[in-house]
Amino acid sequence: MAMSSLILMVWQGKAQKQDYIWLYGNDPYDIVNPDRAADTTRGACNIDFNYDPPRFYYDPKRFLDFFTDNSSVCDPDGQILAYSNGMVIYNQYDRGIADTINYGTWWENFNHVWNGVSIPAGTGSIQGTLILPHPSIENKYYIFYSDWSVSDAGYYNIFQLRYAVFDVSKENPEGTLITKDVLLVADSLASCITAIRHGNGRDWWLIAPRRNGVEANVFLVDPSGIHFHSRHHTGMEDTLPLGGIGQVYASPDGAWVSWHVGELFTVDGARLLLSRFDRCTGMLYDSKMKVVNLSFGIGTGVSFSQNSRYLYMCNNKYIYQYDLYATNPLKAEKQVAEYDGYKYDNFPDNPTSTLYPVNFCILGLAPDGRIYVSPSSGSIRMMSAIQYPDEGGISCDVRQHSVPMPTIISRGIPNFPPYRMGPVDGSACDTLGIDNHPVAKYRYEADTTDYLRLRFTDLSYYRPEIWSWDFGDGSPRVSTRSPYHTFPDKGTYRVCLTVSNEISSNTVCRDITLGTSGIDDQGSRRAEVTLFPNPVSDYLLVTLSEYVPAAGSIHIVDMQGREVTTQRIYYGQNTIDMRHLPQGIYAWILSDGGTVVKEGKIVKK
Repeated sequence: MAMSSLILMVWQGKAQKQDYIWLYGNDPYDIVNPDRAADTTRGACNIDFNYDPPRFYYDPKRFLDFFTDNSSVCDPDGQILAYSNGMVIYNQYDRGIADTINYGTWWENFNHVWNGVSIPAGTGSIQGTLILPHPSIENKYYIFYSDWSVSDAGYYNIFQLRYAVFDVSKENPEGTLITKDVLLVADSLASCITAIRHGNGRDWWLIAPRRNGVEANVFLVDPSGIHFHSRHHTGMEDTLPLGGIGQVYASPDGAWVSWHVGELFTVDGARLLLSRFDRCTGMLYDSKMKVVNLSFGIGTGVSFSQNSRYLYMCNNKYIYQYDLYATNPLKAEKQVAEYDGYKYDNFPDNPTSTLYPVNFCILGLAPDGRIYVSPSSGSIRMMSAIQYPDEGGISCDVRQHSVPMPTIISRGIPNFPPYRMGPVDGSACDTLGIDNHPVAKYRYEADTTDYLRLRFTDLSYYRPEIWSWDFGDGSPRVSTRSPYHTFPDKGTYRVCLTVSNEISSNTVCRDITLGTSGIDDQGSRRAEVTLFPNPVSDYLLVTLSEYVPAAGSIHIVDMQGREVTTQRIYYGQNTIDMRHLPQGIYAWILSDGGTVVKEGKIVKK
């Protein structure tokens, strides 16, 4: 028993980075026509959360399209093992573990053939595919996927849920398909599925809402297989006969489940449902529901804050926040954002090009603690973000159209279960000897008016109860979960966060460099600068990490030595508008108070 518990504890600890790379791509890279490879506005791109701030980059090797449907899994080091769009399963080398899953009429409808090459575009179902680690066999994975049909009246109906099983690992990177297209349930389903860790810390609950928006099928995934557990009935009236599109999410602590289900072709009757969830019994209870206005267009996003206190929902035009500490959370509604009307132009040089709204459609909580917000169009290179979802009201800081993407994306957010969830310690189902050993993690941002004042955001997991911050400047330790701190002067400080509970503690330390004292300053040499895309046609994304400038700026200089653009640069992501510059080669220089920190070249096409 002791050996079994040890193995399970190690397996839990290895599940920290399985969602650390988010894959995107719409209008895929064509392996036959090499000219498409030069067009970095199209094709595949990634958000890599192995870095802080996360890195955004173009992936010229991957040619699979993600038309909304999107799921993947990383190894314990945060590197891609496998991914899927509901039509295929590919490995890290962009080769097929399964070249075809979910085959049928709908599969053929979304199979694009360019220059004789078949490129499956994805089924188009929002959150309809989910890769899930096997609860007891390392390197073995389930993948669940929804299957669409079209009724005689032309409405979309998701009527069954299937699954496949495959094996993939560092030792077997090509992957091995074990079985596929196993029918799990035939039902009137919504497109969305999710999973929650069982209270024993090992097994999974799989949740598939029905398209009426008031019921859900619940399955148990344990070492012996997949078992139908129950159909949850909220007791609420079924007045959404068409239904179909939406999202379902569990809070990071697994105590809540919410889904937002609407109908693609009608504006009335969309449902936002919130239920408590018992991770031991798999039962949803104390359900609350409200009708959501979808007259503004497609927008059925739902997600939770990192601290599991707030639920967020969007309906295309607005983003709302609900306080789960309230007696009736859905009545404690706060509007935290209204779409500001901004539209993105993919082809600014073409006066007849279509402008696409960067509105609010789908939500997703990321490993960096932000909630990313994808727009409803499938032809945009931009998202929004909720910067501090743990904060109440407008302090959550919704930053509209603030996340430029390397390539055109579709509306989907990658679908993952909440991985960083351990057992329910001390509960009746806590029988496997797995413990919540807390893991310390944080991110930081600098105040734009005072570079010495930093905001720290706690991202720790596995049930931390006590926080202790050492800022490395001789100041007293701080026990606030996500504090602000002002450092006394420029320099490099070793900032350590220790998190604890009654079982154990964990410490993470990072060297944070503030400002530079001269051209030979070692601190400024720590700065990492990435620019994308290069060549660039419109917007340049400049990411500065490992260094907080006192007065940072980037200078774009032409080949005659003339400065043609300059802009203030801060720690994190910065967007530079390059549209006004003629084609050619330019130098870029990142400086801080007159001291050159980094420099290089950029091509404007």
